[in-house]
Amino acid sequence: MNEVKQLKSLLLQIKSNNWSVPVDVNLDQLTTAMMKHLGSTDSELRDELIYSLFHQLIREKALSDNQLKDILKLSLSDQHLFYNIGAKGDDTVFNRAFAILIVSSIVMYHNQNGENLLTEEELFHVHKNALCYAKLENDVRGCVKNKGWAHSTAHLADALNELAICKVMKKIQLTDILEAVKEKVCIKDYTYINEEDERLITAVTSIMERNILSDEEITTWIQQFDNIEQIKNSQQQHCLLVNRKNFLRSLYFRFKQNEVCRPFIATIETVLNKISFAY
Repeated sequence: MNEVKQLKSLLLQIKSNNWSVPVDVNLDQLTTAMMKHLGSTDSELRDELIYSLFHQLIREKALSDNQLKDILKLSLSDQHLFYNIGAKGDDTVFNRAFAILIVSSIVMYHNQNGENLLTEEELFHVHKNALCYAKLENDVRGCVKNKGWAHSTAHLADALNELAICKVMKKIQLTDILEAVKEKVCIKDYTYINEEDERLITAVTSIMERNILSDEEITTWIQQFDNIEQIKNSQQQHCLLVNRKNFLRSLYFRFKQNEVCRPFIATIETVLNKISFAY
């Protein structure tokens, strides 16, 4: 408890000083302590202090390439991204959900700074782990009462978007990201209420803007939202229906604003009409 109080006190001091870390603070020790408490149920500590400082340090290039790679490796490990993976409704989701957000920030740094931080092999490793996490994460709650944001799907979407922007990601990797988006939308045990669809769509538009997938491949992907097996449980079927409809509606209006995406509006409209009148 003393350790947590000391960390929070230091981070509050750093925040009040415009995120400037005192010169006598060892960054390695500080980031190690921050990672240790990344999954805290204290939303102020986890979200407003630990993650926010990580984001600032990464954006301001305050960490060396080796430090960033060490943090990335730890974030992708069983201690964080895959910690108690598959659990649902407990507090371990905070650790996983904020680990993928740190992964997103580091890949963003790579994209925005000459793309020389991570090798092709390292990026493919991140891609593989992000997709594995997408399949295995069962806790998709948005804001948790008294504990703040978990928002694992939205945070995953941010990471998928940054990966989609990476030049080393070719057709097969981009197709895998689209499949992960579809699977994350088409869940039956939870109805998204915190604009997860908007974050997922950002990854989709980034893929579209790469101009690597053919029109036929994009059209087929959209049509797959109609080709979903029916569920006997009426409540689960309703969740699945609402998630698909909300996603497709958001996709329609986002595509309408993007010249590259406009040719697919009619396909979205057709699929949306089919699933809307099928029940």
